[in-house]
Amino acid sequence: MSDSPFNFKVLSSSEVTPMATPDNLSSVSSAFASFSPSVLDVAAAGLTAPHGTTPLRNSIEQITAPTLDTDLQQENFTAKKRPLFGRSKSDAVQRRDIEDIVLILRRRPGAISELGFERIARNNSLEVFKDDIDGGKRISLGGRIILIDVDLLLPANKVTKVALSLASMLNAQSSAAQARSDALLLADLQAATLDAFARNVERLARHDKLSTNQIDNFQVLDRLHKDALQRIYEYEVDAGIDAENMGHGSPAVDDVGVLGLSIWYWNGRHKISESLPESERKRYRVIVEIGESGRIGGGWGVVQNNTLIGEQVATSDGEINWQEPDYSNLEDQATGFVLKLDPPVPIPYYDAAILDPEGEAEIETIPTFNGSKDTAVFAKRPVYDSRGQSVEYVFSLTSTRVAEMRKIEEVYISHPRQIFSVFEILRQSIRMRALIHSVFKPNFLIPRSAVSTDLPSTLVELVSSLDHRAQTESTPKAKTPPTKISVTLTTPYGHVPRVTVIIPTTDYTAVDGQPRLTSFAIEVQRGGKIGVARLIVNERDDVQGRQEMERMLEHVIDVAEDLGIVAHWVREQVR
Repeated sequence: MSDSPFNFKVLSSSEVTPMATPDNLSSVSSAFASFSPSVLDVAAAGLTAPHGTTPLRNSIEQITAPTLDTDLQQENFTAKKRPLFGRSKSDAVQRRDIEDIVLILRRRPGAISELGFERIARNNSLEVFKDDIDGGKRISLGGRIILIDVDLLLPANKVTKVALSLASMLNAQSSAAQARSDALLLADLQAATLDAFARNVERLARHDKLSTNQIDNFQVLDRLHKDALQRIYEYEVDAGIDAENMGHGSPAVDDVGVLGLSIWYWNGRHKISESLPESERKRYRVIVEIGESGRIGGGWGVVQNNTLIGEQVATSDGEINWQEPDYSNLEDQATGFVLKLDPPVPIPYYDAAILDPEGEAEIETIPTFNGSKDTAVFAKRPVYDSRGQSVEYVFSLTSTRVAEMRKIEEVYISHPRQIFSVFEILRQSIRMRALIHSVFKPNFLIPRSAVSTDLPSTLVELVSSLDHRAQTESTPKAKTPPTKISVTLTTPYGHVPRVTVIIPTTDYTAVDGQPRLTSFAIEVQRGGKIGVARLIVNERDDVQGRQEMERMLEHVIDVAEDLGIVAHWVREQVR
């Protein structure tokens, strides 16, 4: 036993309650739960009210960015489980390798059939009961708390009805909530395979298995939703805060294919009008689960506590009024909160060290044709103006001092107060990634050989790379070459990620009538807040009203989330 006052142990089989069956569903008593302290204590950032509407509506709605890369569209979680707290790295890696194999088998139970349901039950240590019904069988999967009844027509193997029961919440669960969970599971079983159903059953079975006589994990999550997250959401909405994108998120239960508690924390391009199709938006959420802490000591887990938030949701200074948990009953604790990211999010390694201390997350780099992140990437991107006319640009992306990115799939937290801080880190990386991928996505990338000349970095190079206006007028049938724009990405340790953009512009007040360069740096702060710095217009940094221009540019970037639209807007404004 550790010398730490926070001691944990894994329960033996003799310490668990009996399995739930149709005869004893009402015998499991309810329990309260709360939270323990942790070494992970990420500083919370302030909340900001949403910006106003955008003047770019016509342009934005005509060039909506397609969905992000395939790797971010996949809704299934890969089998790369993180090492659990307190184990040595070698032990953690060995355990993860075994779990990888088990997880793959669990999530491929095959087609809908009687044998498939039995396989799901066996993989999740659930009991199976069978009863004959008209035209088929009722197959029941039972744990100590959960019971899932599936009516299966035979030999067609068609599911006609699904019913989920939780022994400890028979009286607490509303009929609407019951109907919603049953409908979600039934929708899972309208597919050709049992994959989606198996994922939801796996989550239910894990919460069932990790429940004890003192702590019912289903009640813990229900209280977290109703007594904390929903109250915070309502408080933030009443205060004029965009809860989903700038606050503690928008909680949901049994939503979009996930049975249980989720929190939506980011909606891509959310400041564009409602006329933008939902298919052109990218939403992010975390699935709130309870998992094994896997360590002795350290004060990480779900513990008994009567109150999560005080009577007043927020203090006088606007901070959420989280209550401290009761630390007196931690000795037998072996579980804690886990946020499963849907989809996973690549973040810089220094942020991954906060959210994933074991450092076992998958490495990801910016895609290029030759696989080298140090080589410039080129993209050709059309942009539509407010009149619906297409303007073509060629962008080059150069990475300098770019931190290694790691794809995070899950985050362990010790207290719900850390949820907001986790969201702030994720929103920053999601926003930066969205800006880069608005131009440098697979369908826009082109090889270097397709670019006629290098992008200009000096005035001399710019002048030599552009056709003279007189030449263009003498050959009216010649196609105007696309404007070349330089983008530089920097994500240095200890500094805000930055995207520097250099755009050729026209200064009609210049005596020589030659093109000039306009440049600015986009800084993506915690929470995804946009800042603009170092604005230089036509190679002058003493432009009157520069600060006001930077604020306007911040608003344009904030709304558009698209480097193509932003570059076109800047050129038009400077012109």
